[in-house]
Amino acid sequence: FWSTFSSRKSADEHIRWDLLDTHRPCTLPMIVPQTVLRHLMLLYLVTAGLPQDYPSVPMNGTHGVIAMPLYGLGTWLYNSSVTELAATMALGMGYRHIDTAFVYENQDGVGRALKLSGLRRGEYFITSKIPGGLNASATMATADQCLDQLGLTHVDLMLIHFPATFDGKGGKAARQEEWKALEKWAKSGKARAIGVSHHCARHIKDIQEVATLPIAVNQAQYHVGMGSAGPLATDDKAFMQSQGILYQGFSSLCGPCNPPDNMELINGSLVTEIGKAHGKTGAQVALKWLLQQGVPGIPKAK
Repeated sequence: FWSTFSSRKSADEHIRWDLLDTHRPCTLPMIVPQTVLRHLMLLYLVTAGLPQDYPSVPMNGTHGVIAMPLYGLGTWLYNSSVTELAATMALGMGYRHIDTAFVYENQDGVGRALKLSGLRRGEYFITSKIPGGLNASATMATADQCLDQLGLTHVDLMLIHFPATFDGKGGKAARQEEWKALEKWAKSGKARAIGVSHHCARHIKDIQEVATLPIAVNQAQYHVGMGSAGPLATDDKAFMQSQGILYQGFSSLCGPCNPPDNMELINGSLVTEIGKAHGKTGAQVALKWLLQQGVPGIPKAK
């Protein structure tokens, strides 16, 4: 997989990450635009202890700017045992980011894989998610359950999975209550950053009215074929980036797409023809399209 990054071109990507001061506390404003973050990383990055030169992007954490691995393993639709196997294999291959969620019911599998890996806590990055539409007490209790299932004392990133319950119940007041509770939970040292998933600009603005911590990430579906999609299709990507919110793409290879489209970014004509010209696979081309935009991806395999 490392060959995906072998032809990095931009000056941005030749930063000597090993020269960063990894112990200096950060006192940045709550929101820092993405265009500025890359330069501030040289002074203010609080690293996750990732391997030297590991491909990462900056995001606003609870105590300053931290590094988000540019790629990781998604675990949606994996059961616990498959999750353990997939995460163990991924960590062995060099992955350092695993993405999971409370509703996936597989976080114990992630936890077992982390123990088997032999990696120290600072050497990997874990994202989890709690359901949307929770009241304050349920927010904190569910987030604590995530830690228990993972066998960790903190996650690197905790997201609110949806702007409402899965059946659409909720609203502005509920979003604000859940966010404030998640902030309280994070401030106790249980998350290095907090953010959202599937949120559009309207939902973000509701949270911004009460936020005292930055919204680090909005995780949304994003892959080849969506580069010119409208705001609603991309969960207002341009707005997120204008607000200093890192835009992260899931379903990087269009896994949830209906057959045969779910294979289009793996062996479809567009990506394979481009790949032939560069000695890459179709999947590598699809992932490179995402990552060279600075959009972290979390692909998964069957």
